[in-house]
Amino acid sequence: MNIHNKSKLTQLAFYTALAASIHIVEDLIMRMLPLPFLRVGFSNIVILYLICHNRIGEAFIVNISKTILSGIVTLTLLSPSTLLSLTAGISAIIVMFLVRCLHLGLGIYGISICGAIAHNLTQLAMVRAILIHSDKVFVLTPILLSIALISGSIIAYLTLYIDRKSEKAEIKEK
Repeated sequence: MNIHNKSKLTQLAFYTALAASIHIVEDLIMRMLPLPFLRVGFSNIVILYLICHNRIGEAFIVNISKTILSGIVTLTLLSPSTLLSLTAGISAIIVMFLVRCLHLGLGIYGISICGAIAHNLTQLAMVRAILIHSDKVFVLTPILLSIALISGSIIAYLTLYIDRKSEKAEIKEK
């Protein structure tokens, strides 16, 4: 393995560990609240960062790895929540990548909000398909879209903030 591949592998391991750690901490905190299934999805900062830097393959790997690692650590690997998280995360990455590649004039906020909407709607569809076999679950759609607007905005803001800080750090290193 050459130096370049080792560096990429090290970065991938770092992003995966970071995303999984954030996901696990958020999961443990949210379990103590009255609505444990509602969360901002702070680990998606890592995913959005990778997408914004044209690293779609790494975004998929990090998302799948963080979901599996988090499922192992929180003892939910074989639960429906892991399947919901995995499918929703993959759909969100696809949507964010497409929105970015199609040059629709959306910035990081639009990309993030589209990803959050895709994530929430995919989870709702999966809940309908595998858990609650009733169209009544779709009554939650307006609430989940509102949550996606808020969480997508928060994730975009934090990703932009981190991206700017990391750019400044890179300039100082040079």
